[in-house]
Amino acid sequence: MKELVLLKGNNYGLTITLDSEIQFDKLLEKVEEKFTAAAGFFNSAKQIALKVEGRTLSSEETTRLLESITKTSSLTIAYVIEENLVIETQMKSLIEERTKKQEEEKSEQLVSSKDNNEHLGKFYKGTLRSGQNLESDSSVIVIGDVNPGATVSAKGNVVVLGCIKGNAFAGKDDNNEAFIAALDMDPIQIRIGSKIARSSDDKGTRKRKVRKRRKEQYSDEAKIAFVEEGNIYVEPISKALLNDILI
Repeated sequence: MKELVLLKGNNYGLTITLDSEIQFDKLLEKVEEKFTAAAGFFNSAKQIALKVEGRTLSSEETTRLLESITKTSSLTIAYVIEENLVIETQMKSLIEERTKKQEEEKSEQLVSSKDNNEHLGKFYKGTLRSGQNLESDSSVIVIGDVNPGATVSAKGNVVVLGCIKGNAFAGKDDNNEAFIAALDMDPIQIRIGSKIARSSDDKGTRKRKVRKRRKEQYSDEAKIAFVEEGNIYVEPISKALLNDILI
């Protein structure tokens, strides 16, 4: 059976022999199949010349041929040779633009990945003691306690896998959609975005009330603080509540 598309490498680049009778659209399908199948052989990113034999192509057909080759291989074709006529291809600049675009897309993906990781937050393992200040440009997860006199603050959310007895600030830069969550919520002050809440001045009375409430419900109760209708609310963490909060 007659080969509709033949490929042959040479010293200056690549020779492609095209069937002269088949419909051009069908021919392009065969070209793409050929280059896809031979991807392991034609994987050079350097600029090469392409010699076309067997068929005379119009300017539009030449452009479409080069587009098909570029789509299915990593070849950069700077010149096309037809009947010993050397033509500098428009695809040279187009390929350079395409390569630049691909590099920009990869760069954007890396930035996006970095942003996503920052959104997930950073971890801190240990107890924050009086005078210590932990800050994050994203969210932060503390595996430990935040003692009185210590502060944890983040542009995103604050999660403490322990007790907050000091200060916790979430949503810096006026992000009122952030939240603060802790296994034990007993802070001196919490701030979410532009909203501030402080503990009662009568700490003894407040602690007795907390103990009484816990005795009625659970001995250990994780809580979450969030802003709603301009106020900070602190409530036990539940699935229904988490579904209502924009994370």
